[in-house]
Amino acid sequence: MWMLSFIPDSLIALIVHIILAVGVIGFFVGSFASKFPFISAYGNIVKIVAGILLVAGLYLEGGIGVEQEWRNKVAEAEAKVKIAEEKSKQENVRIQTVYKDKVKIVKEQQIVIQERIKEVEKKIDAECKVAPEAIDLLNQAARVK
Repeated sequence: MWMLSFIPDSLIALIVHIILAVGVIGFFVGSFASKFPFISAYGNIVKIVAGILLVAGLYLEGGIGVEQEWRNKVAEAEAKVKIAEEKSKQENVRIQTVYKDKVKIVKEQQIVIQERIKEVEKKIDAECKVAPEAIDLLNQAARVK
């Protein structure tokens, strides 16, 4: 069946329509041919073959209809995926800008806290004790997110 994907859809539909039309025409021709005595034996054979073609044509018509419905659903799903990908790209750009802004804020806070540590550094080193200001600064540095 995968080999049918190489044949254009319009050609397959044309062949199926021809099979169905030959089945219908052959069935009527076979019905009329059975009324003539010199070709009545052939009329029954034509009628049987045309009936088989008619049933096969109806089956294939249904198959083409279902296949076309599924292809339409796939096309709709692909369109939805494409729209979702575009929205995703836009959202990723927005998230990146928000992330960069947050990183910038954290860096600015780090610079401020580092400068405050330099100011309190002499108090910390003078007594070899940890001053309450140093503890507060370290806690502030840990809270920045």
